Amino acid sequence: MKLGRIEKYFMNTQKHTEHVINRAQTLLEFIELKENQDFLEVGCGSGAVSKYIAERYQLNVTGVDVDPEQIELAKKNTNIPNLRFLVADATHLAFEDNSFDIVLSFGVMHHISNWLEAMEEIKKVLRPKGYFIYMDLVYHELTAKIGRAVSQNYGIITMRDLNSFIEKNKFSTIQALLSKSILWNEYEAVYQKS
Repeated sequence: MKLGRIEKYFMNTQKHTEHVINRAQTLLEFIELKENQDFLEVGCGSGAVSKYIAERYQLNVTGVDVDPEQIELAKKNTNIPNLRFLVADATHLAFEDNSFDIVLSFGVMHHISNWLEAMEEIKKVLRPKGYFIYMDLVYHELTAKIGRAVSQNYGIITMRDLNSFIEKNKFSTIQALLSKSILWNEYEAVYQKS
């Protein structure tokens, strides 16, 4: 699902950009990075994180987003040889199996009603022993039940849902942090595919 104008405005602010780059940098510290690894950002938006990763760590970075406007913004004034941006739906990633060493998804799954399909695609394109860096909202069970009854347009994910996917697909948890609030929590993690 594409972002609305107001949400897109806030996602593209300098403050938000700095926040997500800082979170990505912190979580990347849990991974043994090597030059020329293949890195995919699912839901790259304006491309700030992808650009930072490509320049800072010298990884081969692909940023994908379902919104062509965001991809055009990402491509603007970008001349980094190890970076590319593509319009792509997270539930149908057109890459070969086992294409990436690292996949990052920040704040994307709650925008995808069939988020489980997106997670399956991420698992498919991630190489064995590859890393999945995840950050998003996770809802309390009651909030999720109400949300699912009211809206079919959002990915309403609980910790039970996420943990079930991780366990079923034999990912190991390298790092995890849950920040709690009244209606939903923010969860970030670094997983490794078996």
